[in-house]
Amino acid sequence: MDTEQELRAIVKKKLTPGAEIDMNTKLADAGLDSLDVVEIAFDVEDRFRIQLPPMAGQITDVTFLDLYRLVEEKLAAKAAGAV
Repeated sequence: MDTEQELRAIVKKKLTPGAEIDMNTKLADAGLDSLDVVEIAFDVEDRFRIQLPPMAGQITDVTFLDLYRLVEEKLAAKAAGAV
């Protein structure tokens, strides 16, 4: 499973049954609230062993693509030894 699939699986656990997201879906538009985003961040940090910046305050603007890019950036930094 690649990073996008794993991230999608983590986010999907918080979505209402049958809800789908694409790369441009804003997390708030998918029905996620700030608590959901915090819980997703914790799950992402645990799964990928990275540290994410606080995102709950930006929920209205954060898309799945933003989250994916952030995770990829943190993973690349970790692989380069910068974390």
